[in-house]
Amino acid sequence: MGWVRSAMGEMRRPYGIDHVALALACRDTSGRILCSNSLGVSRPASFYGPDAGRRVEAFLRDVEQVRSEAEMEVVAALLSLGDLAFELRSERAA
Repeated sequence: MGWVRSAMGEMRRPYGIDHVALALACRDTSGRILCSNSLGVSRPASFYGPDAGRRVEAFLRDVEQVRSEAEMEVVAALLSLGDLAFELRSERAA
């Protein structure tokens, strides 16, 4: 959650779009997805309340359920819809 909050602090919020999407996945060393989840589209403030933390913890419990002897990697993607809109608009103007 600390990484999510820090990354959100660096995001722009152009055009009044103040929403983010967080996706999580766990994969083995061959790239096979073992489990994944998305917290969907949310306002950044939701990541300071208990709900988002519980959902991330639930994902990590799922990771423990699929754990094997092989190495695994947990990856996360945090998308700022405001940044996306800014980049798309910039591309159209170019």
